[in-house]
Amino acid sequence: MATRVSLTAIYEAVEDGWVQARIAELPAVITAAPTRDQAQEALVDALREYLLSVGHDDPVAGLDDEAERTRLDLVLDA
Repeated sequence: MATRVSLTAIYEAVEDGWVQARIAELPAVITAAPTRDQAQEALVDALREYLLSVGHDDPVAGLDDEAERTRLDLVLDA
């Protein structure tokens, strides 16, 4: 099964000629770099780190011990 998730990357000029990059749908994912290309690379890395930070192995509140769990792996291509 193939599923595509589209997010909106926003690039804006900031101080000293740097480029700020953020994801509109995920305000916590924000970074900056000297060039737009570097900002895009940093944004993909920031998104990966964000997703890893919310994907932990702690028990999910209210989840039955008998519930089936499977791993969902995402591949990001930017």
